[in-house]
Amino acid sequence: MPGLAVPFVIARVALEEEPAIYLTTNIVGCPVEDVAVGDAVHVTFEEEDGIFFPLFEKDA
Repeated sequence: MPGLAVPFVIARVALEEEPAIYLTTNIVGCPVEDVAVGDAVHVTFEEEDGIFFPLFEKDA
């Protein structure tokens, strides 16, 4: 996506409601070094040209 800040974290996120379903996505809103396997995250959406992309942020 144009304007996506680098470096970025590509993640495989399991959905809490259905752990067998995974999304390949990006973790946004925090420094790369603050992301670890097992971190709790929540979905946020970014719109680009009318298309909404699911991205994830770490829970506080």
